[in-house]
Amino acid sequence: MADPAGESDVLPAQDKVKFTEAFNVWDKHQQGYIPWKPDFANLWRSIGQNPTEGEIRRIIEENDTGTGHFQLETFLKLCESREDALRKEQLIEAFKTFDKDGKGTITLAQLRYVLMQLGDPLDDEEADQFIEFADKNKEGSTAEIDYEDLVERLDTRDQKF
Repeated sequence: MADPAGESDVLPAQDKVKFTEAFNVWDKHQQGYIPWKPDFANLWRSIGQNPTEGEIRRIIEENDTGTGHFQLETFLKLCESREDALRKEQLIEAFKTFDKDGKGTITLAQLRYVLMQLGDPLDDEEADQFIEFADKNKEGSTAEIDYEDLVERLDTRDQKF
């Protein structure tokens, strides 16, 4: 089997290891490839995805080169695209929790609260840096942050935050 090093630069190393291990478990004959049907759907679900049958069909149609199977490189590329989509969706859903009026924005005060009180809290300096990044128009305490735009900007920025 080919060494996946360098083939998937977007995935964090620990995710690449986890996904490679999952691939190897489903590669029952250790041939370096897995049949799309029926194994892909099971492998995809084993890494925490919850696709519909339609999504599975679409993924297979878009990625099957006619061999009826896929290799680790293809699987890791699929993991990259799904990871990005999930991360963005999850962030947007989290911000929607604080968007009581449904305008697609949250205040800087709400953002600071989330950063400093919930989950893995940031210290004052880290929160200030993130707030500065979020307040792209430099409106200060009156700023309303478009959280979908913020998620897009975070996605294109290096993973400092």
